Amino acid sequence: MKNPFTQPYRETGTRKGNIYSIIAFGLFIFLFLFIFKPFGLYQLKLLQTLLITLGFGAITSFMIMVIKFLIEPILPAKGWTLGKHILWDLVIASSIGTANYAYMSIVFSIPFSVKYLLYSIWIAWLVGFIPVTISYIIYYNRQYRNALKEADIPVEKIFWDEEVRLTAGNEKNEMKVNPREILYICSNDNYVTIVTLKDNSPGKTTIRGTLMSAEEELSRNTRFMRCHKCYIINLDYVEKVTGNSQNMKVKLRHTDELIPVSRAKAGLLSVN
Repeated sequence: MKNPFTQPYRETGTRKGNIYSIIAFGLFIFLFLFIFKPFGLYQLKLLQTLLITLGFGAITSFMIMVIKFLIEPILPAKGWTLGKHILWDLVIASSIGTANYAYMSIVFSIPFSVKYLLYSIWIAWLVGFIPVTISYIIYYNRQYRNALKEADIPVEKIFWDEEVRLTAGNEKNEMKVNPREILYICSNDNYVTIVTLKDNSPGKTTIRGTLMSAEEELSRNTRFMRCHKCYIINLDYVEKVTGNSQNMKVKLRHTDELIPVSRAKAGLLSVN
């Protein structure tokens, strides 16, 4: 497994989108400080707290804009990894902490102190942890989606080709199967029957367990649907649907069994 900190990482986005993100970041800092009132802010009057916390938020946004639009463009565009980007974010947070310390010193007439400067930087790291972590998650999710789009691979196909491990909640009765081969799964008391397709011929395997557990094990693939309290079907094998919402049944290819559909799921069932 590759070290995640050595993986390529470079933020992308439009200038307008980046500005919105920076403003949102400053707004988060303002709301966090105004709502929770840490560092003795609770001792101030409401209007004083509002103005001071607005100042912290504005300074945060200003410092990020300076760094993003004036300093980052002159840095090398190549060679950025997740590890380097985390270090750079720590530099940005340190700059914000330093600027906020200067602002706080002016507002409260506090003499310079290395101890409180370092404390202000530490607080900037802590407060910025949540939004920065969220930005990393959004980045990787966007990259993942873009990669799938460029490769023209549906998200579903990834989970469709992976072999699944079915236990139905009972580790003693393990069954490994390609999800493409599953026609349907049904339950009977404390047992679950998995009907699979091999060489165009259905076969049955019964294990001890619950249908709810089997449903959870197949949850990554949305082509499986719990159509009834006792049945999970593979939508790719649906041949026809008969009846109405009161007595709907579904016919799957390769089997003559008519599977009941509950009223709650009748409107969701689709041959598509």
